[in-house]
Amino acid sequence: MSLKDIRDRVKNDLETKDLILDDNDLMIVDRYLNIRDQIKDGYKPILKTDPYIEIVYIPTKERLEEEKLSKLKNNLLVFESDIYLQDADIENFEIFNDEREKIKKIALDFVKNYDENVYQKGLYIYGKYRTGKTYILSAIANHLAKNDCQVLLVFMPDLVRTIKQGISDGTMESKINLLKQTEVLMIDDIGGENITAWFRDEILLPILQYRLSAKLTTFFSSNLDYNNLTQSLSQGSKTEHDFVKAVRVIQRIRELTTYIKLDDKQYK
Repeated sequence: MSLKDIRDRVKNDLETKDLILDDNDLMIVDRYLNIRDQIKDGYKPILKTDPYIEIVYIPTKERLEEEKLSKLKNNLLVFESDIYLQDADIENFEIFNDEREKIKKIALDFVKNYDENVYQKGLYIYGKYRTGKTYILSAIANHLAKNDCQVLLVFMPDLVRTIKQGISDGTMESKINLLKQTEVLMIDDIGGENITAWFRDEILLPILQYRLSAKLTTFFSSNLDYNNLTQSLSQGSKTEHDFVKAVRVIQRIRELTTYIKLDDKQYK
């Protein structure tokens, strides 16, 4: 193709027709036209004209969303969790009773109004097994992560196990700091694991106290309501000491969250 043919091609293209180009720049633009529709590894070429003509590669929308979600997945990997539902979407949350309609509206309002500089309480989602608690947490997490929010979603039994492992491998402090400081923390299935008094008093309570003082949004899901969770955290002990310690944890959870029940019953 002659130089004249290349120049004609550039002049006849809607994107480049108004560019004033010397011969060197013309060749760059011609190369751009040859590769303009090619996407490689999630990056696409664009033509920059200021301050000079050059081809640069930028991530596609899909690549950016993938990178945002990978940040969430990386946090999950720290705690060896596999509960995260990548395809969960608030809009797809099934509505077949008033409680589910209410929590869907609350979730949509939360993500719509979320601002890292303005504190919002999280939710304490109580319901039986397989009512959709993990799904709604994952759906909220997906939306926040796609909007550059740092979210950590952990399964309580995995959390207990990985903190114990951290004692021997030297990672416990860094994991606790991540739980304390992450922008939005979601603890799934609290009460689903019989935790020790040590974990309750030395790990869980300081994490919740820090997040309450720092005004950091925190979510929980549980098969237990507040009262039954208190009994679980006191380990069925009849001593006042354990009961008082459990109540202290519950008080922090109450202050951090709005309680909502999730039921699987159909409309009557």
